[in-house]
Amino acid sequence: MSEPARSLEGRVAIVTGASRGIGFAIAEALVRSGARVALLARHEAPLRAAAAKLGESALAVPADVSDPDSVRSAFASALRELGGLDVLVNNAAVAWPRTLEGASDAELAAMIDTNLMGPLHCMRAAIPLMRARGGGEIVNVSSESVRHPFPLLGIYAATKAALETLSYAVKRELNAENIRVTLLRSGAAATAGFAAAWSADELAEAMRLWQAGGYLQFIGTPMPPEVIAESIVHALTRPKGASVDVLEIRST
Repeated sequence: MSEPARSLEGRVAIVTGASRGIGFAIAEALVRSGARVALLARHEAPLRAAAAKLGESALAVPADVSDPDSVRSAFASALRELGGLDVLVNNAAVAWPRTLEGASDAELAAMIDTNLMGPLHCMRAAIPLMRARGGGEIVNVSSESVRHPFPLLGIYAATKAALETLSYAVKRELNAENIRVTLLRSGAAATAGFAAAWSADELAEAMRLWQAGGYLQFIGTPMPPEVIAESIVHALTRPKGASVDVLEIRST
């Protein structure tokens, strides 16, 4: 007889970049599946508004994942309020449409520190908490830009490629400890979050370049973020002895 699917009822999760877009959809799906969720993001007001929408099972924890001290403080708060940790979803990421030459020092640092160092800080904080619970689940959200690096998004794609390599290595390190690591490689989502910090001119220039180079064929029609969230719930609820190592979901 096959093992039953795992339940998320009563489990504790942390989702980064959870105030909007894909991150909020993931947090919402986890709450709907019975989990208690700590939502992490930098900006406090929209984060608290997002948690309020999800009700008593959601906790707003303002944090900057690029800052290791901020991560340690956030995880300590989540542990104190929720009592443990079973699931970590590393979703937070930033990007600007820049050539390598045109990226500022601050932009380079922000993309590397948020997209790569952020998940590293969070996994490092999560692992001992999961070990104390006898196991857990880590989901690292990557991007199909790893397979199709667009001009002006090479730095972003490189950070996601590094995250994928890190995910494979950490999975092997944790395999004997009942901590599963899933890499979600996502296509474009119907959310303004990714390009929210871009100016109208930056967006127009990027779209012009991508259209001229034929890159937009790789995007298709952006998916509702809820579809991506449901895929993560599916991976998290696979029975003991089964692991979704890499999950790719993209629009057609």
